[in-house]
Amino acid sequence: MTTPIIESQRILLRPLSVEDAETIFRNWTSDEEVAKYMRWDLHEKVEETKEWLKMEEENILREDNYTWGFVLKETNELIGSGGIFFNDTHGCFELGYNIMKKYWGKGLVTEASREILKFGEREINIKKFFSAHAIENIGSKRVIEKLGFKYLKDGEYESFSGKKKYVTRDYILEV
Repeated sequence: MTTPIIESQRILLRPLSVEDAETIFRNWTSDEEVAKYMRWDLHEKVEETKEWLKMEEENILREDNYTWGFVLKETNELIGSGGIFFNDTHGCFELGYNIMKKYWGKGLVTEASREILKFGEREINIKKFFSAHAIENIGSKRVIEKLGFKYLKDGEYESFSGKKKYVTRDYILEV
């Protein structure tokens, strides 16, 4: 299934493209605070963001990876991204997200993530989701708990590059 466009009250969720690279780089992939707890490392150059977006464009037709850009309807500004992908370790789809710092604490990630979870449940029949956050990342803790995830156990993850390692709180949501 192609990653569809979906909407919430304040956000249009749409597939990302390489044309979004400058905006994404400026708005969040080059921001140390946004990247602090992410599996991806801080992007030093817009080319890194372009490479990531090329992979996202290739994934658009996959049935195990769905990623959306979060566009604030009021301003038409691309403010973050998120999605679900199949996590072999946990045997279910994992929810992940990030948003530019300017919009932290406004409920936008929770709103967008609710639509992503609804899509997973209704359109591709997912019955169980996984999510995790670095223990220090209180903002993500709040989002995950507001979405109805239940604490499973402490865990760990490292960045894709292996440069960062985190102790996590792991959660499951069964629908």
